Amino acid sequence: MDDSDGEEVAGQAHRRAEWSDVTPLPQNDGPSPVVPIAYKDDFTETMDLFRAVFHAQERSPRALSLTSHAISLNPGNYTVWQFRRVILEALNVDLLGELDFTQSVSNGNSKNYQLWHHRRWVAEKLGASSTSKELEFTKKILSLDAKHYHAWSHRQWVLQSLGGWEDELNYCDDLL
Repeated sequence: MDDSDGEEVAGQAHRRAEWSDVTPLPQNDGPSPVVPIAYKDDFTETMDLFRAVFHAQERSPRALSLTSHAISLNPGNYTVWQFRRVILEALNVDLLGELDFTQSVSNGNSKNYQLWHHRRWVAEKLGASSTSKELEFTKKILSLDAKHYHAWSHRQWVLQSLGGWEDELNYCDDLL
């Protein structure tokens, strides 16, 4: 999966031809917000578009690309991650590329709960074929932070659910 244009999705996205058929759906803060948040324009425009495609239940490559950009702006937004999973399933996207996407997100913040939940979902869908990639992913993170709770939890889940125990003792010995 190539989301190379994900960075270009927002900003002036609602003015681009690709989004001309979508009416952005602004955030509803109620009639008298006490302390309105001063979001950056890029964030506001992206999330207004996201709310519109979410409300319309649009499952398209452009909606997937929009979730990439929304996640780059706020990787903790669990609604965006969940809708991304819905879109991935609807489009029958190659999930190996999704592992690459989550790895790029982890470079910014590897302690993001939503990222790990999504990564587990992808690994479950891929099954045992993802075992070595998942173990290598956690190994890389643990080499940077040996006490990384999320990486250890994910690694334990991978071993229990997908296998890979045969080399785990050697890995643990290397850590000692």
